[in-house]
Amino acid sequence: MDMAITHDQFLLIEAGTKTIEIRLNDAKRRQLRPGNHLTLTDLDTGEKITKQVSAIDHFDSFTALYTQFGGLAVGAAPDDSVAKMTQETYAHYTPAQERAAGVLAIHLK
Repeated sequence: MDMAITHDQFLLIEAGTKTIEIRLNDAKRRQLRPGNHLTLTDLDTGEKITKQVSAIDHFDSFTALYTQFGGLAVGAAPDDSVAKMTQETYAHYTPAQERAAGVLAIHLK
């Protein structure tokens, strides 16, 4: 499966510090299974990296997801609050989308 990501998040995955990709549980992501491969494309450079999905966790909200996983694993600063991470995620997804679909923590290896 192909997914585009921002440049800063691409670099964190490439460096191995970001190990969880956050997405809505939409129709495309519902097809994902552990063992699948994701090809992530940097939106700025077009560079690609392929990672294997090791696990997928389902949550009702970004807040619940960020409460369970620390900032580094999801591509945030280690001292970012759950509230800050959630608010920054709303720049990409709306609360209505979150409520309608739920969210995923896609573990990468």
